[in-house]
Amino acid sequence: MAEFENPYAENDPFVEAHFDCLNCGGKLWEYAIQRQMVCEDCREVFPTQEVFDDQVAADP
Repeated sequence: MAEFENPYAENDPFVEAHFDCLNCGGKLWEYAIQRQMVCEDCREVFPTQEVFDDQVAADP
């Protein structure tokens, strides 16, 4: 059987994103593997693209 190194086995897949929750304004954490973000306060889950689209629409 082939040996290989799994980068996800030892690293935390969550990365703090620089976006606010679309519902409550809490900090979002990105789950990079599934292209989703989760709020640390209300635990709502958003597709990353939806958060990006909302951020672009909010910028003047």
